[in-house]
Amino acid sequence: MQVVQLKPRSTRRPDATGPADAQPVDAVPADATIHPIGAQAVVHSLLAAAGTAEFAPSILDTQPWRWQLTGNTLTLYLDRGRIDDDVDADGRLAILSCGAALHHARIALEAEGWRLTMNRKTDPADPDQLASLRLEERSPADPADAPLIGSIPLRRTDRSPVTGAPITAAQLKAVTAAVRAEETSLHVLYPDEVVDLARVASGARPAVSGSGDRSTGAGPARLADDRGATFALLYGHTDEPEDWLRAGEALSAGWLTATAEGVSVLPLSAAVEGTATRQAVQIMIGCVGYPYLLLRLGRAPAPPARAVPRSPR
Repeated sequence: MQVVQLKPRSTRRPDATGPADAQPVDAVPADATIHPIGAQAVVHSLLAAAGTAEFAPSILDTQPWRWQLTGNTLTLYLDRGRIDDDVDADGRLAILSCGAALHHARIALEAEGWRLTMNRKTDPADPDQLASLRLEERSPADPADAPLIGSIPLRRTDRSPVTGAPITAAQLKAVTAAVRAEETSLHVLYPDEVVDLARVASGARPAVSGSGDRSTGAGPARLADDRGATFALLYGHTDEPEDWLRAGEALSAGWLTATAEGVSVLPLSAAVEGTATRQAVQIMIGCVGYPYLLLRLGRAPAPPARAVPRSPR
């Protein structure tokens, strides 16, 4: 059986500021077996889904995942060589990033009409194997999936100050519903909680230059300055690797929905990178759950007249 290993591309996205040391995608061998047209369609769709996953946000833009294609199954692995031990010693944020990639791949396949069987951690003997997507059969594509697919190349990490009017209740409801659909929750912070969180985050490490999809140090300390922003914590009721993976899927779903709704998103991880600060945040929000990531939501600025779609290359 033909097995193809896939890794993220070496070049960065136009909006990326993190490391650019990713390994190239391994091409399908020239002597690969020629499959019947049905099998060719499966392989084509799975390869395309792995390519779509390259658009997903990741900690420090490290893209800490790799894919393996075997028959009609695409398997997601954590690439520990891409984890920054100074920032993410236990791999929480790396696995969360893998969850975002998994969601991107999943909705790409569903938008093509594929019925999927998804398993998480399908091999307990290999902790780096996180999930697998197996294609079952194909039917006409669901137009309801189009908005999320259309948001993938448009998604941006917006670091500009949020000074306009806050997002509407309808926009917040849409983002929250998308997160909850992925079995994760969103806790919207009250103004006094934002001040408390800024105080907690002030003990985080100083920001690292070129931090990618991460904001630390001075960023969280100025939370109260973004007067038009809505801050929300992505959280869950348990705190295991599978929960971090689901949180990444929820981040992807919420962010793509936000993009479709005209809402900007900035992920802030400083306050949840260390055990002590995570516990302080958990106490601060009344122990409703385990915090995974802080999100800053605001009204997205109007796109330029000739906006260039985002590319994974």
